[in-house]
Amino acid sequence: MQQVQSPSVDSLPRIGYYVSKEEQKQKFYKNESHIHKQGPLSGVKAGAHKLTNDILTYFPKGFSGSKNSDFYEYLSLGMVPYVVGSAMLIALYGAARGKFNATDAHAAGKGFRMMTAGVLAYGIGKWASTKLSRTLINASTGVDLDLKYIKKINELPEPGQEKGIVRIQYPGVYDSAEFFRKDLLAKDSEMNHGSVFALDDKKAKKAGFKEKLNNPGQLINEKTRKLKIRATAMENISKYVVAATGVAFGAQKAFETMKLSKFSSLNNIKSNAIGIFSSILQAGKQLWQGTDRNIITRNYGKVLIGASALTTLLAWLIPTIGFKTNPNTIKTKVDTNKEYEVC
Repeated sequence: MQQVQSPSVDSLPRIGYYVSKEEQKQKFYKNESHIHKQGPLSGVKAGAHKLTNDILTYFPKGFSGSKNSDFYEYLSLGMVPYVVGSAMLIALYGAARGKFNATDAHAAGKGFRMMTAGVLAYGIGKWASTKLSRTLINASTGVDLDLKYIKKINELPEPGQEKGIVRIQYPGVYDSAEFFRKDLLAKDSEMNHGSVFALDDKKAKKAGFKEKLNNPGQLINEKTRKLKIRATAMENISKYVVAATGVAFGAQKAFETMKLSKFSSLNNIKSNAIGIFSSILQAGKQLWQGTDRNIITRNYGKVLIGASALTTLLAWLIPTIGFKTNPNTIKTKVDTNKEYEVC
């Protein structure tokens, strides 16, 4: 066998026992669970995949008692009641308007528009609050709590099948605080950054350590676990405060008086878009101003908006502050540059 002289691994020929780094990556991504490549639409892709499978796959499998139904599918189905419940709330006001007389249809139309606005603001508010706090956490700590990984499931054959189906799932890397997928994070770091410690080194630097640690994973994994716990606790407070604000927002008179025409032409679509945008701005102004009936109705909007902003801010600050550390304080306990003898 010819001796390899070049010090560059990537310059080696693709023959014999040697497999290039690029070939290793391709084989790994094809056959193993791995971190989902992140892009602007990664979350949308994973969410759409989960929703369509909830309705078309996971729901029928669960009710049929399939032996291939798993915990991921069970948790994923939690999305279905929100979608179905929201659609029913809107339909209750809109579906029967054609059966009413003119006066009743007009009144039902007001309720339909307000209910639609409230449901949408409720859902969008919860999503936006969590997304904003997690984006700030990622920027401050390097921990992306929205990070997904691709998991391939080899199912057992169902009755009438010769072999099981291979399905794709998009679980969250940090879905479990205690058992988050640090193995996949280390593998992704090794495959794409040349070292299993590369990503942990970056997180350690954001945590306040100016010098590289000998084994940053031990420290960062524990701090990540605590960050996830704190973030979940704060998100459970924040998203419901924001959701309550969304419901109050949808109840404003701006939506009650909003007029829409059929989306039958480009001019109608443009006119409706302007009308909706104008109503949104007006509703926000009405919520902030309140009414002059008493001190509660005059200020409840300001309280809700302020509480939404505050809880969203705290959902970022509290986990981030817990993740950060004072290197001087830690150094009094453990000198990371000192050699220790293990007994």
